[in-house]
Amino acid sequence: MTRSTASRRSLATLALLSVTLASSLAVLIWGLAGDGLRRPVGTLSGDATADARKYIVQRPFDPAGWLAWAGSTISSTEALPPFASKVVEATKLLGPVDPQVLRAQALLALRRQDIAGGLERAADIAALFPAERSEAFVTLKAYLRDPAWAPFLASRLSKGWPQVDAFVLATCTSNTPLADLIGLVQQIARAQPMSDEAVTCVGNRAIAENAVPAAYWIWLNASRLVPRSVGNVFNGDFELPLAGRLFDWRLAAGGEYREGFATAIRNDDSRGQSTNVLAIRFNGRPLRLPIAQQFLALTPGRYVLTYSMRDHATAPSGVSWVMRCVPPLQSLTSSAPVTERGNGGWTIRKQEITIPAACTGQLLDLEVGNRLQMLQGLQGTVFFDDFSIIRQ
Repeated sequence: MTRSTASRRSLATLALLSVTLASSLAVLIWGLAGDGLRRPVGTLSGDATADARKYIVQRPFDPAGWLAWAGSTISSTEALPPFASKVVEATKLLGPVDPQVLRAQALLALRRQDIAGGLERAADIAALFPAERSEAFVTLKAYLRDPAWAPFLASRLSKGWPQVDAFVLATCTSNTPLADLIGLVQQIARAQPMSDEAVTCVGNRAIAENAVPAAYWIWLNASRLVPRSVGNVFNGDFELPLAGRLFDWRLAAGGEYREGFATAIRNDDSRGQSTNVLAIRFNGRPLRLPIAQQFLALTPGRYVLTYSMRDHATAPSGVSWVMRCVPPLQSLTSSAPVTERGNGGWTIRKQEITIPAACTGQLLDLEVGNRLQMLQGLQGTVFFDDFSIIRQ
């Protein structure tokens, strides 16, 4: 047998198999839905039913026609007709990754109370079709409290779910209750880290709703990059680059002609070694707050706040650090600062602070005096370094 003869026989066999498969598929779909085609569908108007029939006759292998014919019965609150389930199941043969088919499968599964199957199909839509992602996320968020949610999410995370950060952000920026949001992030954090953007969004929502300890747990356990030694004041020596993370320093860039100050992390060798320090320069213009802050999650008890400070020749007066509860933003009980002389013109300030039981979250904030001083502005430069808070 020549090679050309064998090739012709292979092509003929392939053509025969294709025709047989197409014929079998057509018979299968028409057989599954034949009873429905011969009777009116209550949830479709007569014209819609006729249009769907006509479309199916012209294009029997396009799932759009079958879904148009049975789709409204899936989303209806009435009892689900048996033919609709058969039609949707059959469309999987025609378009296994068609977004309309996947959407119909998800709706069908949820109507059948197959919540796990519906969630899987919705997650598939989010993964395969970015344009459909928002709608798929809405479906997923609606089942955060369902018993099927935890095993579904665990299964997805075990297989790798690239959309998990996007889903957390979508959930965070919607009106999802904070308890549901935190529960979602805690389950994810036990399996894999999340993006800084997602962690920061959830953490800021937790802080805004007086759940600072929860935000702190999320920051430590869900972030991809957290130093081994965090301490009560993160990056208190300013040696780590500022990354805008949740519990990092929040330094306003300022602008000397807009806010009356400018902040920067600078290198300093005044103490005989090269270190980074926080520099704040004032130019005498009215001040706009805040200037520098960091959120804390200290447990109730007594602490000592310590930091180093150096003034320029024209030192600004009235500059000090205070701690407040979040919320309410009331000052904590504290002693008067004690100043010790250091090297290279630096002074060391120590202050005892007592945190009451109701104060589960705190804010370390730079103050610049009273309202009059803020309106008049300050003049000069001040440097800070070596922040620490030690429990007594």
